[in-house]
Amino acid sequence: MTSTDKDAFLAIYKDIETDLIADIQNLPALSDNVKQQLIDYYSVCIPYTVPGGKMTRGLTVIKGVEVLKQRKLTDKEYKDAAILGWQVEWLQAFFLVADDIMDASITRRGAPCWYKKPNVTQDNAINDALILENMIYQTLRRHFKKHPSYVQILELFIDTTFQTEVGQHIDTNGTPYADGKRAPLDLSRFTLDRYQGCVRYKTCYYSFYLSCALALAYCGYDPDTPEGKALYQNAEDICMILGEYFQIQDDVLDAFAPPEVLGKIGTDIEDAKCSWLVCKALELVSEEQKEILMANYGKHDAEGVKKVKELYKELKLEELFQTYEEEQKKMCDELIAKIEPENFQDLFKFLLGKIYKRQK
Repeated sequence: MTSTDKDAFLAIYKDIETDLIADIQNLPALSDNVKQQLIDYYSVCIPYTVPGGKMTRGLTVIKGVEVLKQRKLTDKEYKDAAILGWQVEWLQAFFLVADDIMDASITRRGAPCWYKKPNVTQDNAINDALILENMIYQTLRRHFKKHPSYVQILELFIDTTFQTEVGQHIDTNGTPYADGKRAPLDLSRFTLDRYQGCVRYKTCYYSFYLSCALALAYCGYDPDTPEGKALYQNAEDICMILGEYFQIQDDVLDAFAPPEVLGKIGTDIEDAKCSWLVCKALELVSEEQKEILMANYGKHDAEGVKKVKELYKELKLEELFQTYEEEQKKMCDELIAKIEPENFQDLFKFLLGKIYKRQK
């Protein structure tokens, strides 16, 4: 079993799900009827919201442990790494369920968003997001309570959750609210400086750094020692660059990728998001083109969205992104080549290979 074995990884997911459903069965002071209602509901919720993605975040933990151990993992090591990997996927599920509600999204991974399911609704989905988050800590306690890095692992999840929620706030308030509704569009807020801060916190830590840091923690690297500190810092530095590249890809795909390929309907324009596309557009537009943005950005109107996308094409932003992508690839390759120990480079080559020129 290796980091490329998705079937083995999914088998571990089934074990985790079974344990979590058993936790519900063992809840005290609830009638069998109420327990069964909970079991029936979460037996649908968990497989609908947790698996089903590319699983890169989870598989990266396994790859990280393989790279650091420099050998094939034992069955116990593989299971531990896979369980940790699935907790990153659970964190992703928690974020996505909540994010889809905040963005009023329609589809996710080619299916209706969880809150859009007729028997779920927004009311349940908000609580479900919180339950998905709590399940992370139930699973960590079950499997790692006696592990020497247990506290460090817990702190990584706590810190990453906070960092991502800070990023989500920055993202949601690209255009702030006033009197219960969006304030008038203020294009001056859409700057690359704000964008980079948002991306660092919303994407880089949970999508890239967390998986790498979990592998280091599991393998016993102490961030308070000189060697450990250097490894964690190297991981953070490269993950911030990879994460920004990944998010800019996401913004371009949101606007231009067909929904059937992307697996969701992009809503960044309607939601007035501080995306890379709008930031770059504002650097390039004429006054006349800026008026088009002012008139149409942030409007839930198909014709307005079409006009913004036409402006993006007129400004050749897709071509600009392709140039940026090649520059980022070159910079990442150069940074990765400098990482010590040399075997640790393989983890970041793995990550870069997963995202370079991705289509969804």
